[in-house]
Amino acid sequence: MKIPEEGRLYDFALIGCSVMTTAGLSVGVVKDVVAIGESTLLVIEGDPGPKEVMVPFVRDICVEVDPDGKRIVIDPPDGLLDLNEI
Repeated sequence: MKIPEEGRLYDFALIGCSVMTTAGLSVGVVKDVVAIGESTLLVIEGDPGPKEVMVPFVRDICVEVDPDGKRIVIDPPDGLLDLNEI
């Protein structure tokens, strides 16, 4: 399943989703969804923790979203996961 059309997903449906890269590496689990202006960020509890990673919720990065299966596949640009560690 690809990202549904904008406005078709509720934030709570994304919380608890496992996040992995297209290469099959586990990133963590979505613990929050934050709206900043017109942008939306997924706040991911890192795997292994304790760290947080913020990933923009956009089609170019979040290439597969399956809220029913609680799974999101991302294709992050080089350095994104390291850059956004908190």
